[in-house]
Amino acid sequence: MTPDRRLHATRTYGRAAFDAAAWKAPEARRFTASTAANDTAAGPSLARKLRDLPHWVVVVGGGAFSALLGVMLGAAFRL
Repeated sequence: MTPDRRLHATRTYGRAAFDAAAWKAPEARRFTASTAANDTAAGPSLARKLRDLPHWVVVVGGGAFSALLGVMLGAAFRL
């Protein structure tokens, strides 16, 4: 750094160009009480969600699952 630039820094900022400046990291504002990640209220459990499903969903889901297993078993026997 030239002496001219050093003098300019001293006049402009009131300190030498290479003096240490105190700096503190800003606090993280991402985590506030209003974000969903910090929600401490427990949601419904998986058992509760499954219990609330309509009965026809269980029947249709079971039928689709057994049909898929049948197709895979038939393909395995074909080999």
